[in-house]
Amino acid sequence: MVSDGSVSVVRVTHEDRLARFGVGWLKRLFAVYGVTLEVLHPKKSGGRDELLEDFVSLATTFAGRLYGMRSMEARKRLLAESGQCAGGGDSG
Repeated sequence: MVSDGSVSVVRVTHEDRLARFGVGWLKRLFAVYGVTLEVLHPKKSGGRDELLEDFVSLATTFAGRLYGMRSMEARKRLLAESGQCAGGGDSG
């Protein structure tokens, strides 16, 4: 919608509602198309703090995915060992 000129203002309550990280890049992209970003509750942190928050957010996301994959594999293995599933197929 930004690129085709359908909107002139994007309003969000917090920056992280727009994107988990990289909001600065989105602001620049919006500016190219003449769109402004209005944040109702802006952050009061500096660049270094924002970078740290972005890094922690990324690490949390990937750790969650990694542990989720491990736990899914562990559940499948336990079910296969207990004989409750035939293994190989995914029943949903």
